[in-house]
Amino acid sequence: MKLVIDASNIRKGGGVTHLQEVLNAADFTKYGFSKIVLWAPQSTIDRVGVINGLESKTHPLIEKGGWSAYRFRKFVLDQLIGSDTDLLWAPGGTCISSFRPYVTMVRNFLPFEKEERDRYKYSKAWWRYMYLEHVQAKSFKQARGLIHISHKTDEVINGKINLSGVEQVTIHHGLNERFHLAPRPQRECEEFTEEKPARILYVSPINYYKHQDKLIQACAMVRANGLPLQLDLVGPAFPPAKVAFDRIMAVCDPGGDWVHWHNEVPYNEVQNYYRNADLYACMSSCETFGMILLEAMASGLPVLCSNKSALPEIQGGTCPEVDPENVSAVARNLEEIIRSRSLREKCASAAYERAKSFTWAKCADQTFAFLACCATPRLNK
Repeated sequence: MKLVIDASNIRKGGGVTHLQEVLNAADFTKYGFSKIVLWAPQSTIDRVGVINGLESKTHPLIEKGGWSAYRFRKFVLDQLIGSDTDLLWAPGGTCISSFRPYVTMVRNFLPFEKEERDRYKYSKAWWRYMYLEHVQAKSFKQARGLIHISHKTDEVINGKINLSGVEQVTIHHGLNERFHLAPRPQRECEEFTEEKPARILYVSPINYYKHQDKLIQACAMVRANGLPLQLDLVGPAFPPAKVAFDRIMAVCDPGGDWVHWHNEVPYNEVQNYYRNADLYACMSSCETFGMILLEAMASGLPVLCSNKSALPEIQGGTCPEVDPENVSAVARNLEEIIRSRSLREKCASAAYERAKSFTWAKCADQTFAFLACCATPRLNK
């Protein structure tokens, strides 16, 4: 069988990581794929690397990006796919090609969560999410197969769209073993001082639904109760959300004494922040999966986790859960876990062991098994 992968809209972030890891972990021939052609930006092709059985191609329109890449997917790709192709896979979340059959994925369900989407109401981002809801809903309905990356996305998407007749599967992402770092010895609460405070880490872009502003307020309440702590925030900022962030900083830590924003750091340097932290706080209210949460779990950190979206599913009961918008509750839970060495040790150990079950080999195997079924539906009848 021949599989064509349309990754022309995958340029950075988790989409590239997923594609790179799955293709490198996959055994194409095991499921009957004799030829696989990948269309993607050259930067993505470089990340994926050279793989036996994979033919990687780019196109000037792909490299230009934006509407040029859209034109490639809409008008050019069909001419290049070839009549011998058995299946098209669009892992970027939207398929606008006229080729059939195809499989796509739910990569972002923020467009389908009205409450979360409305945090951006009438802004350029809000109109984009409204457009994506329409386009992706159509893409999902016309697919032969749809891959969810969490059971929560399955629940949300099927609660909003009639997908009867579409084959669906939930396949969790994996995690590269380089993130695995056994839990370190935990300090007693009395050992936290202003010189060596409890180091709390949150790796995520500053954005409305990430709730860094609520976490800062909660940390300020904990510090007011006599617990020295330092908050490290790693990730770029969405400019409108940064306004609210700066407003909270001006009130809670005007001198930048204990809140440190590191902006975006190279992907291979994020591990250093995990190694130096005492506790990870995950405060998002809209996550399709929660890859950064999984990285923190694998890094041997105790976690305080949001009780929203797919995050409880990923952490699997290994850590305390809290409403990320309830500042008092976040502060109360933070203080409890900082004061209890035994709770931190228990959470770190449980999270570390659970993280081991998320592997790219398993993800790749399940993905290509599903793609093979969608390419040869007659075998399932």
